[in-house]
Amino acid sequence: MNNHQFPKEVTLCLSGGAARGAYQLGVISVLQEQGIEIKAISGTSIGALIGASLACGKKAAYIFDVMRSREFRSVFKLRLGYGYIFQLNHKAAVIDKLIDKECFEALSTPLHVTVCDVKDESPLYFESGDDLKEVVLASCSIAPLFNPVRLNGKVLVDGGLVDNFPVERLKKYKFPIIGINLHPKRSKIPTTILGWLRSNIHIAWQSHYSVKKELCDIYLCNTELLECKIFSFADIDKAYEIGRVEMQNMMEIQRR
Repeated sequence: MNNHQFPKEVTLCLSGGAARGAYQLGVISVLQEQGIEIKAISGTSIGALIGASLACGKKAAYIFDVMRSREFRSVFKLRLGYGYIFQLNHKAAVIDKLIDKECFEALSTPLHVTVCDVKDESPLYFESGDDLKEVVLASCSIAPLFNPVRLNGKVLVDGGLVDNFPVERLKKYKFPIIGINLHPKRSKIPTTILGWLRSNIHIAWQSHYSVKKELCDIYLCNTELLECKIFSFADIDKAYEIGRVEMQNMMEIQRR
């Protein structure tokens, strides 16, 4: 890539990371403002939801406004005693505001969504079919927080369990890949059992990121995200602004 010219056409790999997805939207909002065309998207979990909405033709700023709205909270229903804590309300009207297409083929941008097949303990990659919303919500169903999605005889949950950064799906498009990872490396040593469990999962993810990172032409993973909660909407404004500032700075450097 020319160091003095930012590419006019790119593809996006969007990792999972729940509320930190606002950072991805901050980055993408700057790309859209600068007229950068997104040619294809691959995503997992919140990255799949954002990717699907973008592929429906939505602007990042619009998606962010929807996600920070009170209405968006209606997607999550408390459901204790069923093997999970929350149930994703697939019929919530706000979902239609983000994803207003029924099938992958109707999207304006090619989309690849990663989910986990619970029975086979393996990733499934969707890029076609008329179950767009169900597949995207399955990718967002972080077990055991949310109920799994049953589709075509399979039990599907959050794709982040098996491939949280599905960058390989974008190689065939031959456009520069921008990878946006919502899980920077942690520097603190955990001191609790829960802390060690989170740390072990994070270490396992990082071992994959080191390889996948090399497939990206531009790789974004800001350490300031460590200050943003994953399962809370309290820091989404902060995450969004971190993304905007980082991309604005990167594009300014490219112009020099």
